[in-house]
Amino acid sequence: MLNIKKIKENLHKCEEIKRHARLKRFDAATTDFCAIVQMIISRYSPKKIVQWGSLLFPEQFDENSDIDIAIEGISDAARYFSLLGDAMELTRFPLDIVQLEKIEPEFAELILLKGKVIYES
Repeated sequence: MLNIKKIKENLHKCEEIKRHARLKRFDAATTDFCAIVQMIISRYSPKKIVQWGSLLFPEQFDENSDIDIAIEGISDAARYFSLLGDAMELTRFPLDIVQLEKIEPEFAELILLKGKVIYES
């Protein structure tokens, strides 16, 4: 005979384990994000850095999430790819670093509207 109470307890434990793992992953990504932002500011002197995406919402950050950063003021391709390489060395998470001046204007507007300005010179 099925023990419904035991099944509910086990489901609750599984959910709690998943929640804990998600928050641990979120904390690690946040730490990496901060290190990347500091590196970008100190080495590349951008005009603006905007955080966007799931890292703004701990409850939405999961195993498929990445670190999303928008930058302004680094338009030279060589500098951008150097920045991207430096950033990749600071994290094990997938990165999505976009140049606000180079993406579709509607997408840039959306990032600025829904994102969080982290740095502005």
